[in-house]
Amino acid sequence: MPQAVDSHPVIPSAAPVYPRPAPDGREDCICFLLRSAARRASEHYTRHLAKIGLGLPQHSLVGMAAAFEKQNGRPASITELAKALDLDRTTLSRNITPLLAEGLLTLEAGSHGRAKAVRATREGRAAYRAGIALWRQAQDEMIAGLRADYPALMAGLAAALDALPAGMPAANPPAADSDS
Repeated sequence: MPQAVDSHPVIPSAAPVYPRPAPDGREDCICFLLRSAARRASEHYTRHLAKIGLGLPQHSLVGMAAAFEKQNGRPASITELAKALDLDRTTLSRNITPLLAEGLLTLEAGSHGRAKAVRATREGRAAYRAGIALWRQAQDEMIAGLRADYPALMAGLAAALDALPAGMPAANPPAADSDS
């Protein structure tokens, strides 16, 4: 028995149209675009670094701990490492935990009070070194994608970030007015 044929042709739907990510919808939100670019760039670097079992944040954290100690002759405190990585202490502590479990970092008593010092282990330094060529490949691909725009983009981003106040706590939103 022949199959029934639908009398309505299937028209492929067009890709959805998304609103521009800004409250007024007339311009692009710089923060949204930077966060989107950061997520995609992080995924790109992480794909390369996956060969050594680290993501970009982990590779950077181990490398920064090793570099701080090499440059200063002592391991970084959690506060110093957080500042160097432009992270808050809570986020850094959360990111350190799996690296401690993997034996790539250790926590030691700091130079004063309750401070803790973060040290890259021999295994951590070896993992970091193993990832440098992979990072370089990811970096070169990103630069090639940006082509001639790379120097101006980097200079513009650095200038824009330098113009912003650093370390400012987020403002508390005003309380909603109530009718009571």
